[in-house]
Amino acid sequence: MSAVSVGVDGAVCTLALNRPDKLNALDADVYLGLRVELERLSEDPRTSVVVITGTGRAFSAGVDIAALATARPAGGDSQAGWAQRRHAMGSWQRLLDLLERIPQVTVAAVQGHCVGGAALLAVSCDLRIGADDLQVRIPELAIGIPLTWGGVPRLVRELGLPLARDLVMTGRVLDGPSALAAGFVQRLVGRQELEAATTALVGEVLAMPPGPMAITRAMFSAIGRDRLGPASWADPDILGWSGSEAESREAGGRYASRTVGGERLPD
Repeated sequence: MSAVSVGVDGAVCTLALNRPDKLNALDADVYLGLRVELERLSEDPRTSVVVITGTGRAFSAGVDIAALATARPAGGDSQAGWAQRRHAMGSWQRLLDLLERIPQVTVAAVQGHCVGGAALLAVSCDLRIGADDLQVRIPELAIGIPLTWGGVPRLVRELGLPLARDLVMTGRVLDGPSALAAGFVQRLVGRQELEAATTALVGEVLAMPPGPMAITRAMFSAIGRDRLGPASWADPDILGWSGSEAESREAGGRYASRTVGGERLPD
């Protein structure tokens, strides 16, 4: 079973995180599946809309902590040098950059848990529609690392500085209505209505003339990237350094034993 399932319907490509037994936790296979498809889509002007969603009960429970703990160094080489390790640490950040640069309008359809890196995946999309069972949380500090992947400037860009600061520094949960009020999603529907409402939203985008829409999407994308600024250039270094600290490892272990919304995190 592919970690990212791909569906194509005319000018629409749907990328579904497909590890439902792990609440679609993000791991190397999900990364590779998304990267391959986004690189392909970056050279496919015939596709107008890309939808990113998750199968099952959750959009994604965020990074698979257990898989991360047992991951080998970049390229599987135990002798990987500093530059190689740094490059590997920046892989998801580069993926989110790529998602923001592809020519298509991007739509995130989110339900259930939307945690950490999964929330950053969602806010890297142009339009976001959520189910009313949505629970958004940024738990990186509890895991023992500063928020990376360009997450701080992305959240500030989409939600504003005060709310981004609150979410990152407290780890509190945004439920569906709160996520709508905050702008994390622009539309909120009942859980059973999410698929149909996403299809309707995509239809609204496709109803626009494709040329002007492509230009407008490129314009908003450029403005959004400019607002990221230089704030995240050191994120790979911060991530690598944090992982080497005992405090970080201990916090990560504690977090992995916790539950999210009454459900045990994937292990």
